[in-house]
Amino acid sequence: MAKEKSSFGPKLNKMIVKFSNNLIIKTVANGMMLTLPITIVGSLLMVVQMIPNLPDIINQACTIGTTITSNFIALYIVLGMSYVLAREIKSDVPASMILSVASFLIVTPITNFDVGAEKPVQAIELGYLGSKGIFVGMIVAIFITWAFAKLSDMKLSPKMPDSVPPFISKTFEAIVPAAILFVLAIIISLLFSNTSYGNVHDFIYTILQAPLQTLGGTIWSALFIMFLSELLWWFGIHGSNVTASIITVLYASQAYANMEAVAAGETAQNVINSFFLDAYKGPRALALAVILIFVCRSEKFKSIGKVSIVPSVFGITEPMKFGIPQILNPVLFIPLTLAAPLCIGIAYVATIIGFLPITSLSVPRNLPTFLTGFMAGGWQGLVVQLIQFVAVVLLYLPFMKKLDLQESAQEEAVLEEAEKTVDLETEQGTL
Repeated sequence: MAKEKSSFGPKLNKMIVKFSNNLIIKTVANGMMLTLPITIVGSLLMVVQMIPNLPDIINQACTIGTTITSNFIALYIVLGMSYVLAREIKSDVPASMILSVASFLIVTPITNFDVGAEKPVQAIELGYLGSKGIFVGMIVAIFITWAFAKLSDMKLSPKMPDSVPPFISKTFEAIVPAAILFVLAIIISLLFSNTSYGNVHDFIYTILQAPLQTLGGTIWSALFIMFLSELLWWFGIHGSNVTASIITVLYASQAYANMEAVAAGETAQNVINSFFLDAYKGPRALALAVILIFVCRSEKFKSIGKVSIVPSVFGITEPMKFGIPQILNPVLFIPLTLAAPLCIGIAYVATIIGFLPITSLSVPRNLPTFLTGFMAGGWQGLVVQLIQFVAVVLLYLPFMKKLDLQESAQEEAVLEEAEKTVDLETEQGTL
């Protein structure tokens, strides 16, 4: 039995590492990460728009910025994921990205709009390029990039003479694989246009995205994801890296839908979204560092607290996770795994009672604690994070006191033993 227990940790770690290194999981997580700069810029422009009595020209400029950010997010995701996957599988990166975008646009319906002109205007609805098109964008980027690499390996294009420059030769080699996938995208688009769904986007949204949004819209799923992330940390596995792709699939589309709504002057509707989870995981690191410095008597814990206090302001927990340690520490299992769900629960209650605004903008994760709350929800967000701070301190306090007593007793025992050794050596020297 003991042997089985001792082997559970390595087996779990092996399974999680295999999951994290899965090609599709890495593509989703890292591809979404590439969209972060433009998402944050769009969010900052939304913050500027909240300033009272803003001149119309500045307000218009901010509206353009937020619209281009939120309403075209599916296109950016296609580019990001295609780039990441093409690099991973050593394929032609530029060709993969261009072909992925072209294929995405092929399966995106073009609608005729009657604006009173002689001929109707043909255009793509922004909804398909924004949050509603995220899942189609993911699928297209992954499939087209992978299929292009496989077709390219088959050497279907005629080989160019050696005298042709490598860049031109490489371009011509991509023509046949690109043509095959281009035609395939057209066929798929035509097939779906003759179904009751009308297009690929509405089909994917109906059977996949909408159900996942329903699942991701519940507080229980969010609490479970937060618990799972910290549970993995308890086993020494970087939980945030593992759950990043899950959060993207379940909660990203709701976040960008909120962003689109606010940019259009409407009200955000999705309480649970990826921006909300990023902003209100809570000042857990800072709360624990404060306990180590001001409550604990152990010199070890005080030293760890002093080293960790500055990183903890920016949400960095590793010095304490490995220093205390929290990993595989049975005394700290409960506060470690429940602190994040507790913080999310507090923010959720504050939102549904109308105190905290629904989160509709992306805040950089490593900004100082409390500044993230202020940026995401104004002064109400700051108040919520202060409440979270107190709640986490109260959650950790009894467990850290117990651990501190054990550590202090060990330090005192070591000190007494050292003093006895010194006294004995002194006596022997005197004799």
